[in-house]
Amino acid sequence: MMRWLALLLFGCALAWCGASRAQTCTATPSNLDFGNVNPIAGAAVARTGTINVTCNWTLISLQPNALVCLNLSTATTRAMANGASTMQYGLFQDAGNTQTWGSTVSGNTPISVSIAKPLIGTAGNATVNYYGQITAGQTTVPTTGNASTVYSQSFNAETVLSYGYYLLTAPSCASLSSAGSFPFTVSATVTNNCNISATNLSFGTAGLIGAGINATSSLSVTCTNNDAWRISINGGGSGNVAARVMQRTGGGGSVNYQLYTDSARTLAWGDGTGGTTRATGTGTGLAQSVTVYGRVPSQATPRPGSYGDTVTATIEF
Repeated sequence: MMRWLALLLFGCALAWCGASRAQTCTATPSNLDFGNVNPIAGAAVARTGTINVTCNWTLISLQPNALVCLNLSTATTRAMANGASTMQYGLFQDAGNTQTWGSTVSGNTPISVSIAKPLIGTAGNATVNYYGQITAGQTTVPTTGNASTVYSQSFNAETVLSYGYYLLTAPSCASLSSAGSFPFTVSATVTNNCNISATNLSFGTAGLIGAGINATSSLSVTCTNNDAWRISINGGGSGNVAARVMQRTGGGGSVNYQLYTDSARTLAWGDGTGGTTRATGTGTGLAQSVTVYGRVPSQATPRPGSYGDTVTATIEF
C-alpha cells in the first residue's frame, strides 16, 4: 500500500512539472550596423549580425530536439532610407552573400537551427550569424546638412519565428506555425568625403612677354552627393597667393603669373587672404571638372630658360 502511494505521488509530481513549464523558443537578434560608409568609394560594404536562440524543455520530455526557423520576408532589393533618399543592400545566410535570407511564406529559405536539450538543465542555446552587404556602385547616395547622415531600415512584422520539438525526424520549416517575431534594425552612417586630382598648367613657349599669356588646366573633384566643398590654392614657391612667381630652372630669373577662378581672370584664386578667393561647389557623387585659369601678365622678358612653380590645391568639405 505504501509503495503504491509513493508511485502515485511521484506520477503527480511529474504531471505538475510538465504543466507548469511550456516548451518554447525565443530569438534575440543584434542590430546590424554597417558603420561609416564612404559612397564615392563605390565599394561593397559587408558586416555580420548575430541571433541568439534559446529553447526550453520540461524537466522530462519525449522530444529532446527543437528546430527553430527564422523567417524574413524577402524583397528583390532592400534599402535603408533617410527621408526620400535610399541606399540598397542585401541580407544573407552565408558569409559569401550568395544565399538570401528568406521566408517560407515567399517560397524562400529561412535561417534555421537545431538545438538539443542539454544533459543538465532545461534550456538550450545557439548563436547563428546573418550577413549584410551594401551594394557596390552607389556613388550618388547623398548626405544632408553637410554632415554624416544615418540611413536605416527596421524589421518587425517582416520577421516570423517558428519552431517545433521532435524526437528523431525534424519537421520542415514550412510546416511550422508562427510563434512571434524578432525585431531588429539595419543602419549605416553615410559620411562626407572628397577626392581631388589636377593636371599641369602650361603657358607654352614665348620669346617676349609683351602681352598677357593665358592658359587653362583643370581639377577633377569627386565629393559626396550634396556635400559642399571649397578649394584653396597656396602661394607656391613665393608663399604669396597674391603675387605668384615662376622661377627659372637653375636660377637667374623669374616670371610673374596668377591663377583665377573665372574666365575673365578678375578673381585671383588663393586661400581667401590678400584679396584672393576660393572655388566652391556642391558634390554630386560623380567627378566634376573645375577649370583653373592662368595668366602671365605683360612684363620685362627675363633671360631664356624653363620657368615653373609648384602649387598645392586643398579641398575642404
